[in-house]
Amino acid sequence: MLQFDLSAELLSFHDQYVKLDDIAKKKLAEVRDTNLQRIRDGLGDLSRPVFKDWRNQGGYAMETVVNDPAGESNHDIDVAVIFEKDDLPAGALAARQRVRDAILKRANKFLDEPEARTNAVTVWYADGYHLDFAVYRRAEDIFGNITYEHASTDWVTRDPDEVTRWLNKAVDDKSPAAGLLLAPKVRVRQLRRIVRLVKWFCRSRTSWNLPGGMIASALVVECYRADPDRDDVALYNTLTALKARLDGDCRVYHPLGGGRELTGKQKYLTQVEKLRDRLGDHLPKLNQLFAQGCSREQARGAWDWIFNHTFWAGKEALEEAAAVAKTDSSVSGYIVALGCDVITAKGRLIGPYNGQLLPKNMQLRFYVASTNVPEPYTARFEIKNTGEEARAEKDIELKYEASGYQPEWTVDTAYKGTHRSSVYAVKNGATVASASIVIRIAGGIWHRRRQ
Repeated sequence: MLQFDLSAELLSFHDQYVKLDDIAKKKLAEVRDTNLQRIRDGLGDLSRPVFKDWRNQGGYAMETVVNDPAGESNHDIDVAVIFEKDDLPAGALAARQRVRDAILKRANKFLDEPEARTNAVTVWYADGYHLDFAVYRRAEDIFGNITYEHASTDWVTRDPDEVTRWLNKAVDDKSPAAGLLLAPKVRVRQLRRIVRLVKWFCRSRTSWNLPGGMIASALVVECYRADPDRDDVALYNTLTALKARLDGDCRVYHPLGGGRELTGKQKYLTQVEKLRDRLGDHLPKLNQLFAQGCSREQARGAWDWIFNHTFWAGKEALEEAAAVAKTDSSVSGYIVALGCDVITAKGRLIGPYNGQLLPKNMQLRFYVASTNVPEPYTARFEIKNTGEEARAEKDIELKYEASGYQPEWTVDTAYKGTHRSSVYAVKNGATVASASIVIRIAGGIWHRRRQ
């Protein structure tokens, strides 16, 4: 048994920091509604039939979305738009492209153009949000039975509400509930809290690339170990069971069957393997919780290895923040300013980088924005990547030198994490001024050098 009871503190941490706050929830709903109207209006512009219904999907519908541990607006919204069968093109790809074209008709404030991807139409916002619109068609037979089909690589029979119902049922069936003789001490719907807490762990370090969404939810529901008295015991036992499960097999299948492997793509399997490894690194830190005489301070410090948040102890979080906040200085009297423009993969200029969370497949143009270093001088650009993806590719540091009027260097976004980009003004073989900015990437493979 865990010696020090921190269930009250864990509940407070969950309510204050982990569970999606009302302001963020309202903003997500506003973004969703704005884009649903954009699709309606765009379809009208195209003289095409409008969808008949829509559904929330994913974490927003299941109420498992968590606040971003880094304080970023890094959320995704999954929405199903449902058309009558005869109101869409026969082909699944053509159906997704029609919805994409409708958004493009009314598009603005997007980081990149909407994209008709394999399972949805994706829209990226400059402040970190992205929306996935899954396209469905429905048909009713002579007996009044309604069939839904999802526009994936082809039309696939699928109920847009099935995953939400699955999670809600699991929460009701598995969470401790009042019985005839004994009522649990924990708050109702414990399983949903444990899902959120594990999803927080998966996002607790900006350099990590661990599973989220459906994979994380499926794993937690499978490995959940309820405790009627304490949430901290339930979380510890669930994490231990999850590690044991992944030691045996990292493949994850859809909980509703059908042989659908959620880790069918190598990138998703790698994320689950990394989760296994991170649990292996951090679970032993919780051994302190079993020690006789474990103090409250020691117990909070142990949990900080899981949550990496100043609520608990914050040493690691504070050190990372200090590293990111580090600024360059010059003692030579010379100064240099580093500029950075964000450009889409198709070459469209978005504008200056202002700290927003970027998706993959963008271009970054670094340049000397201003300097008082007299010519001639050389601008040495450097990028120091962080995170598991960059380490796996052995692509931690890149350098490039340029000279002449307004030297510049263009790279692609690709490695998830928080990366430091610098420029050094070099004159007569000596560095006389420098400047840095921090670039934040949401996912994908980062900073491949452009040829």
